Amino acid sequence: MVYNHFKMDKQAVYEDIKLQIIEEKLLPGQWLVERELCAAYSMSRTPIREILWKLTADGFLEQESNRGFAVRKLGLEQIFEAFQAREAIEGMASRLASRRGDELFRTTLKEIEEELRVVDFETDPSRGIELGRRLHDVIIESAHNTIMAGIYGKLKNVALLTANITKKSPAIERLSGAAHLEIIDALLEQDEEKSERAMREHLRETCRQVVEQFYPGMLSNSPNNK
Repeated sequence: MVYNHFKMDKQAVYEDIKLQIIEEKLLPGQWLVERELCAAYSMSRTPIREILWKLTADGFLEQESNRGFAVRKLGLEQIFEAFQAREAIEGMASRLASRRGDELFRTTLKEIEEELRVVDFETDPSRGIELGRRLHDVIIESAHNTIMAGIYGKLKNVALLTANITKKSPAIERLSGAAHLEIIDALLEQDEEKSERAMREHLRETCRQVVEQFYPGMLSNSPNNK
């Protein structure tokens, strides 16, 4: 773990640990030692414990009785469930954004489209992930549905963890990039049905690719595939 040895408030410590999880400086399954965190961040055990519980509630850590906190390691069923939930929320959000999006929304879509077309997914898959995240975020914002936005906020944390998997595969990111361009085209056409379908197909295919590449042979045996 990489520590920042200067005084930080609780929110800053939360963000610092979260960033290290996202950047895989803290690896899935790795245990966090409270006394080390207390020493590193010059904090007492109570605020450190509060931070760890918040990270757990937000989906970045897992807690085991009598053992403590470890970086969350996504299993196959959790990946399926996350993508199914995202498909439901983001599919409808795309439909709503197609209807409700304003000129600023469409200008942002064109900017993302322009950048996506020049990304080299073989050498810089992280750039594709960054642009994809921006696209998904702006769709949710333009759907103008606060309940959807709240659910998306929780799902986004899981999406950050799955991105750590997909960035290891330029092939997956290349497919995602092409799908993102299709979604943008549908949104710019203001075709509600096409926008929702494109988003659902994108998330379904990404899930399939993740499972096939990183959990080989398990797709046909999962109850979520029936």
